[in-house]
Amino acid sequence: MYLEVKNLSMTFDKKVLYNNINFRILPKEKVGIVGPNGVGKSTLIKILGGEIIPDTGSIEFDKNIKIGYLDQYAKVDKKKRIIEYLKEAFSSLYNKEEKMKEYLKLIKSTTDSSLHTRYAKSASIIQEELEANRFYEIDSMIMKVAKGLGITNYGMQTELGKLSGGQKVKVVLAKLLLEDPDLIILDEPTNFLDESHVEWLVKYLKEYKGTFLIVSHNQEFLNDVVNVILDIDNTQVKKYKGNYQAYEMKKAMDAEVFERQYAAQQKEKAKLEDYINRNRTRASTAKMAQSRQKKLDKMELLEKPKSQNVPMHLKFNYSSISSHRFLVVEDLEIGYYFSLLPKISFEIKSGDRIAIMGFNGIGKTTLLKTLIGELKPIGGNFKFVDDAKIAYFEQEHHFENDNISPLQYIQEIYPKLNEKEIRGILAKSGIVGPLALQPIKTMSGGEQSKLKLCLVTMQKANVLVLDEPTNHLDANSKEELKKALINYPGTVIFVSHEHEFTNAVATKKFDIEELLLS
Repeated sequence: MYLEVKNLSMTFDKKVLYNNINFRILPKEKVGIVGPNGVGKSTLIKILGGEIIPDTGSIEFDKNIKIGYLDQYAKVDKKKRIIEYLKEAFSSLYNKEEKMKEYLKLIKSTTDSSLHTRYAKSASIIQEELEANRFYEIDSMIMKVAKGLGITNYGMQTELGKLSGGQKVKVVLAKLLLEDPDLIILDEPTNFLDESHVEWLVKYLKEYKGTFLIVSHNQEFLNDVVNVILDIDNTQVKKYKGNYQAYEMKKAMDAEVFERQYAAQQKEKAKLEDYINRNRTRASTAKMAQSRQKKLDKMELLEKPKSQNVPMHLKFNYSSISSHRFLVVEDLEIGYYFSLLPKISFEIKSGDRIAIMGFNGIGKTTLLKTLIGELKPIGGNFKFVDDAKIAYFEQEHHFENDNISPLQYIQEIYPKLNEKEIRGILAKSGIVGPLALQPIKTMSGGEQSKLKLCLVTMQKANVLVLDEPTNHLDANSKEELKKALINYPGTVIFVSHEHEFTNAVATKKFDIEELLLS
């Protein structure tokens, strides 16, 4: 047993996430942690990683195993270069090498034969350890992982401080994988990976001989790599054996059985109550009524089936457009201080849904920010039709004031709307009840994404520019977003690392990588 969680309870901002949950993680289990947005998946990962202390309960790891935890906010030396940082995964081996070099120096400097023999033996033992741990293959192992995750595209001599948040997370993930722990704990590892790098990670995890726990909303990814699912629902955790598809089938069957049991119990309860009410005052049947009352009192009532997954009902606000030729891009050069890519030229017609493709770090986000006017082009030009109205969804979760609630957030932007109107708008994005009143900073990543999508739906636009809109969203929310985009009559320019979502939504694809190959 690698991990045992006993009687764990956690309340976060007055919301009960878990109530006395218990589970074990065994060697060679590859575990996916799932559940609707806001149930506490990432919080559980942070508790296991030691970032958050639970209200009650205990967490016991096997003391003999090495644990790797992906901290997306890990502090790193900004001056350190990528290659130097990745080599830290092998620091213990480099220390052994230094020790071996010391012994070799001592061998050369001593004339004492007994000391000479002792130093030679010590150096030989370390040499065997280094060879057993593939010390002389470190450079190739680093390059294999770095290339697989797309890190080599940034330049291995690049300082960590010059990387974006997503790029830094990939480097931290690479170091964790190179450390080869017995138990890996990951929160949304595919969020910053494009399709080819997700495929590489899938292959890596399939071959990985250890155990891992992963939070992910990417169903395809989970289906490929896990053999156990931990489902968080209604403050409880249930363990299912099998991949994501098997879990969905088993959970649906469990829900169907429970609903039948609940319905049967409710029918029996109503029948008993009816008999008691009709017969308790009649002398001839009072004893029978009392007997049924005792039976009713002893009945352990099942809780009415409910789901914490609040549905979204997205509909984007469309503003009509005068021209069919919507956007023309000619010899556009994008970047911050210098051009990242060769000149870009393409054309978008009104109603096109175009997916911007390419590996992470190639410039997809930079292109979107240039098109919305946030960045100035290095060269070339682009022109939208005169009456173009843009609504933008930013990948990073930035809020000027995350201490306010979603209701206050919308109120500040649209002061003419009253509370009832705002609550109705938020509800369509799956933000209901107390969630509409809690501070934004206490919301899960998925809930924050829903709030940002809510704001996009409120803007009257004819082009939606969306940068990784599916990040953090649960399966049902992604499905609703997909349908809303397909039904939207305007133009959509988007980036997504999720293959299935992209294929369903896009009518055209623009692959930036092809520019590098041409």
